[in-house]
Amino acid sequence: MNDSDTFSSYAAVEPINDDTPLPDLSTFLGILKRMRGCEGADGLPWPENDVSPGRRVSLARTERALVGLLTVLEVLHSADRCRVAAEPERHLDEGVVDGLFLACRGLVEWAAVEVRPQREEIR
Repeated sequence: MNDSDTFSSYAAVEPINDDTPLPDLSTFLGILKRMRGCEGADGLPWPENDVSPGRRVSLARTERALVGLLTVLEVLHSADRCRVAAEPERHLDEGVVDGLFLACRGLVEWAAVEVRPQREEIR
C-alpha cells in the first residue's frame, strides 16, 4: 500500500439505484452533484453495500474530511520544519498557522460526530 491508498476505497461499486442516471461528469454542476452525493476521497461511491445509503454518504464524507485533515497536517508539518530551518521571512504568517490548526480541529470534530452510530429517537 502506498501513501495515496491510505484513505481511499478503490473497490468497484454498483450504483445504489440503477434507474437513477449518474450526473454528467463533464460539467461543473454534474461533478459537484456527484461530490455531494456519496463520493469518497477517491471519487467513487462508498464501497460497502451492507450499510444504509445514508450511512454510505456519512462514511464517504468522513473519509473526505480525514483526507482533508491529512493534507492540512502535512502543510502544518512543513511549516514547522520551515520555522526551524529557514529564515523568519520565509515562515508562514502566524495567522495562517492558527487558521490551519483551527481547520484541523474543525475537521476532527466533524468527523468524530459523523462516524458515531446514529441513535434512534425514543418515542
